[in-house]
Order: sequence, then structure tokens, then C-alpha cells
Amino acid sequence: MNRWCKKRHCVARLGSGMAFLGLLLTLNGCDRPGASSEAPLSSEIETREWRAPNCVAKDKCTTVSIKREVFADRPALNGAVEQQLREQLQGNGESAAADSDDSIEQVAEAFIAEAGKVAGMSSAPWELIGDAKSLGRNGNLLTVAINTYMYSGGAHGMPVTHWLNWDLAKASQVVLADLIKPGADQKFWSLAQQQHEKWLDAQNADADFRENWPFARTEDFRLTDNGLVLLYGVYTLGPYAMGDVELTLPREKLADLLREHY
Repeated sequence: MNRWCKKRHCVARLGSGMAFLGLLLTLNGCDRPGASSEAPLSSEIETREWRAPNCVAKDKCTTVSIKREVFADRPALNGAVEQQLREQLQGNGESAAADSDDSIEQVAEAFIAEAGKVAGMSSAPWELIGDAKSLGRNGNLLTVAINTYMYSGGAHGMPVTHWLNWDLAKASQVVLADLIKPGADQKFWSLAQQQHEKWLDAQNADADFRENWPFARTEDFRLTDNGLVLLYGVYTLGPYAMGDVELTLPREKLADLLREHY
């Protein structure tokens, strides 16, 4: 209960019928689930594009396109989003590129330069796309979806999606380990594996599929009204054609597994 609803504060303000009514309203507001204030949030979309030198037709030359949601008065959040976006653009989702200090503009120029070295070897122009936008919000926990797509020859390009979770009140990133109660890790992943089994059944997966695409853990998650959603990228729980896979852990089964704050 909010400190303004403690008895010693409220009784001191009882002096009339109106004051008593005000007290009742205050008490009701304090006891109402979800009554805590949410941090304000506003943003705008920033778009940038680069093309290969002397490019005339966009569909016939190397391009780099970036669309990013920029949050007002949230420098730490914007920095975290940009860093994750830059890593994915450089390493196609691999974290090995995290040590690089190159800006997104430098990443774009390097990609175009690399494409120029193999001009004529690919039947289709190289393409690099980045997109970062808010996916949802649960209280002060904001989830930003960071999507990238890279085509550098071959049968198809490679899409990569990661979810970045940010505590707006604390101005810090939240990882999955921050949500799980101490000692509940094994039960949490056991529940996730049960949901994976249900997903396999829904796909009518045969024995070969289950053997070739076993359960795996992931760090990508988001909270929704239905529960906690785990995200798996392509080639993790299934072949490329299946795309990303999401497993939802029902909220009613998470009560003993997640910290009370969430």
C-alpha cells in the first residue's frame, strides 16, 4: 500500500464528510491492482537509407535501409537499441560483432563496399535491412523488437530478430535471469519444454523432426497479459521455412517461478 494510505496519514486529514469521502477514494485507488504510475513514453520514427555509388534503380543495386524508433529523453534506451541493432547488422545476429565501435553509417558503407567487390557474382542485389520498434509494454517493462535481414547472395537472405527488454523506471535493461526466482530456473525451463512439446504436437511433428530439432533455451522473451513469451529465431526449433517460433508460458503457471515485481 502506498505510504499516503497509511492510517496515521489518513486519520490526520479527517475533518469533515468531504475529507472522509476523499479518504475512501484514496484507499480504493491504493488497493486497485496496477494503480502504480507508469513512466511516460514518447517516440518518433527515424529512417535512413544508403545505396551503392551510381545507383539508378533501387531494385538493381545494393541498398541498406534502417528504420528505428527513437525514444524522447531516453538516451540509455536509445543507446542500447542502437548497439543491438548494430551488432545484428554487422554479424547477422551474432554477438561476436559486439566489440566493434563502428557506427551504423560505417556498417552500411562497409556492406556496400563488400558487395562492390563481388559485383556480377550474385543474381540479385545485396540488401541489408534494420528495423527497431516497440513491440509491447507491461507496466514499466518495455519490449523493443530489433529485426534485421541480410542478403548477400545464395538462395535466400537471413532474418534475425531479438527482443530487448527495458525497465523504464530504472532506465536499465532486463534479462530473463532477472525475472526468474532464485532456485526456480530448472522448473521454469521444464515448463518451457512442456510448451515446446505442445507446439510440436500442434505441428504434427514426426519422430525425425523431433530428433533433428530438439528443445533449446533462449534469452529472448517478453511479458504479455497471457504470460511470458519466448522467441526462437529461424533454424533454432525448426527449418528456415517455419520462420520464428514463439512459445507462451501461461501466466497462471508462472506465479511460483517469477519474481513478484513481474
